[in-house]
Amino acid sequence: MATVVATTSHSLAHPVNETDHGVNESTHATLWSGDTDTANLTALANSRGDGESPSELRLLAAGTDIPLDAPPAAVEQWNEGELTEFPETGPSESVYPARAEPVDGRFIADAHATLVTVQPSTRARLSVGDAPLYVADRGDVLGVVDYRIAVPRDDRSGLYRVSWRLADHEITETRLLVNESIVARGDGTRTPTLAYDLDDAADEPRTLTLEAEIAISLIRTTRVGDRTCRSVNNSTNCTTTWTTSVRTIEETRTVSDSIDVVGYELDVSGARTRYPNGDIGIVLYKNQPWLGYSLGEGSVSGVWRFYSARDLSWDTLTRSDGTGETVEHSPVHPLQVHAYPIKTGPTAAPRSHIELVETYGEQVVPPTLPEDINLDVLTDPYTASYGIATRSAGDETAPWQVTARGLVGREHVVLDPADLPSVPMNRSNLTLAIENTTGETITVRLDLRDAGSGAAIDTSERNESIHIADREVDTGPDGTATVTLDRDVGGVSARYEPRPWWFGGTAYVGDSDAVYPRGVVLQTVRTLFEFAIPLALLLFGVFVIDRLTGWAVWPPWRGL
Repeated sequence: MATVVATTSHSLAHPVNETDHGVNESTHATLWSGDTDTANLTALANSRGDGESPSELRLLAAGTDIPLDAPPAAVEQWNEGELTEFPETGPSESVYPARAEPVDGRFIADAHATLVTVQPSTRARLSVGDAPLYVADRGDVLGVVDYRIAVPRDDRSGLYRVSWRLADHEITETRLLVNESIVARGDGTRTPTLAYDLDDAADEPRTLTLEAEIAISLIRTTRVGDRTCRSVNNSTNCTTTWTTSVRTIEETRTVSDSIDVVGYELDVSGARTRYPNGDIGIVLYKNQPWLGYSLGEGSVSGVWRFYSARDLSWDTLTRSDGTGETVEHSPVHPLQVHAYPIKTGPTAAPRSHIELVETYGEQVVPPTLPEDINLDVLTDPYTASYGIATRSAGDETAPWQVTARGLVGREHVVLDPADLPSVPMNRSNLTLAIENTTGETITVRLDLRDAGSGAAIDTSERNESIHIADREVDTGPDGTATVTLDRDVGGVSARYEPRPWWFGGTAYVGDSDAVYPRGVVLQTVRTLFEFAIPLALLLFGVFVIDRLTGWAVWPPWRGL
């Protein structure tokens, strides 16, 4: 069988630089990261012959790739439209992309079922060698099916003759399987779209499989001749009697294509509190990488940005007709959304309204992007946060809610205050008192209480400590502790640093206090200070009276 191969470069494999499938020009321009960027933007700006200039986004996209703040919804619209671009073929031809693995049967040849895309989905580039395909818990699988029929050649010579005729052929069914269980069935279309629902435990790895069952029937006609010859008058006369048999031969073939995915269903939990000054405290935990969340007038952004790029395995199609193969430019260009880290950790905005209190997560070495993607990449390890605690300015009477956003499609979770357990938070009151001093030591008594109720705070039960000098001291059930320190020049200060409020139970705001031992010099200064203030007030009063009355008694030492 002769084979003709026509090579196609990536630049030729791009879709025409025009909008299609209802995607407007500006949006369309942002979807093609990895395309061939042009250096001559001036020529591009003047390239349209309809008298209109390209949009600013189109000009920008022509020179570089564009990072996106969220998964672009237009990708799904584009892919659905591209599915209709798959070429029509007859029973003697089959077309398939480079990623397909066509199979042959006895008569069915170059048969394949090939996944085009799963959507909504995002290829999350988490780290080097780790890039799971996250798919929504409910979505669609788009695919194509094709085949050709190798009808045997007729044999019309001799007394044994066989002829073949194609009676029927069809795709009897398409199926979608999740981990070998059928979840959807479709009819005989060559471009199936099958819906799935991952049900519970959506965040587990799964295998999605597109199957197609192809059935054909051929009519085989066999004619067997019986030749009889007689000699009459020195000549031979022969006659042939033909026996004809007709047989229907059927063949079925199941073809499939699979892809490994991870279900993405954002699950958010956490807790809330009110600081004594009315600020809102929120801690949120999530089960998978997330884009961030909004809280009233503030928001927290994760480390992620997005880009959209075509699937290179669809750049060309191979067309086979049994006598040879040709490789041609593909009219189908499915797009895939990708997420990649761009910051080393979450950020809050505006900073005047919302503050990051704590971020929980592991440090991850960032991935590298494909060489044809022209986007800034992160080089330092980033924090893959699974929990974020914030403090934001709030009004106790103002309603508020949290909207957490995911990496796949329009996945989001809305939480009302009632959805989160509330942790009470009170002020604390730490006081220090000097019980004894020597020339070398100072003994200090610490007293830690709830500023509102006066109840003792036992730090030993709360896994907390009070920092004093270079030590950590625990209070007991009565909220007190006594510590003896080396006596230094100056005062003694202590601070109470409560545990994070979301650890449960009653939370507290920290407090601090300081005391000053009375040494010889300090005692003298203190005594002078105690007498100087009343004397100064008395003299000031005499001065004011002298000026108001004219008694001429100022200064008191005038007559001395």
